[in-house]
Amino acid sequence: MTHSAQSHLLGHLLGTLDDSEQRSVDARLKNDPQYRRELVEIRRCLEMLEPAKEDFDPPDGLADGTCRFVFSQAATPLSASRVRNSMSRDCAPPSWIRRIGWLDAVMAVGVFFAAVMLTIPALQHSRFKARVTACQNNLRQLGLALTQYSDKNQGYFPSVPTEGNAAVAGIYAPVLLRDGFLTEASQVVCADSPLARREDHRIASFAEIQAAAGEKLAELRRRIGGSYGYCLGHMRGGTYQGTRNLRRENFALMADAPSADRPRCQTVNHSGRGQNVLFEDGRVWFLPTPESSDFGDDFFHNDAGMIAAGVHPNDSVIGSSDSPPIIYVNR
Repeated sequence: MTHSAQSHLLGHLLGTLDDSEQRSVDARLKNDPQYRRELVEIRRCLEMLEPAKEDFDPPDGLADGTCRFVFSQAATPLSASRVRNSMSRDCAPPSWIRRIGWLDAVMAVGVFFAAVMLTIPALQHSRFKARVTACQNNLRQLGLALTQYSDKNQGYFPSVPTEGNAAVAGIYAPVLLRDGFLTEASQVVCADSPLARREDHRIASFAEIQAAAGEKLAELRRRIGGSYGYCLGHMRGGTYQGTRNLRRENFALMADAPSADRPRCQTVNHSGRGQNVLFEDGRVWFLPTPESSDFGDDFFHNDAGMIAAGVHPNDSVIGSSDSPPIIYVNR
């Protein structure tokens, strides 16, 4: 495989491709088995690096210190001691400003703004990565809680009822809370989601859900699952079935909650740049689109194109907190 093809696969995994490159990679993954195998191998290599990866918050004043340092360097040579002083957040504006010519000033200002354009995006990317990592940690903890639940319940994850007040995907959270596998409401809130800005989030109890009606019930349903969506189960022979823990590597169990208002139900979390997905075997991946191209499964829609229970056992569908597993049509 060419270096260019491998680079595009790496960009696909890291979410750095532009739209045309992503479409090209998606098309080749769909039709080229060797390309899909190469993607799995590259992903496995990246996962080996996860234990050594650390995210750091940038120190206070980094952008300001960097810009001032570059600004001063552009105008006049500095000794090593003056370089150290120029990086200090307490240093005074350089005295040479009054002595330089007009052209030098224009060049220095240009360098200054170039430094700003380089530094601020880098800091924003660092913060974005930190929030993605925090979200992944939440999903891993939820995956552990779901696995522990399945171990105590004949191998099945919490099942979503097909009717009644609790017949929504978000019911997984009250189930885990009731049975002691979940302890804090913050565990179901992604740090990079709109819900993270609300300080009053809590997980409603079954009693509250059963007693609610009207707009109160609708609000509870929208919020009980937090920032995440949960698997809606599947149909078999016309009968609804819950999800059994088979530890499948390509079966999406949870993800950043989908949004029906966005194309392909892309999540609003992470600024719409992608979603973290928890697979049944416990792995969490950040994917730029709600479709695992190497496995050919759109995990926000079933194989019939609906936001509802899967049409077969391996058809994973992640529903938002208030999504029902079965859509009833009035006739």
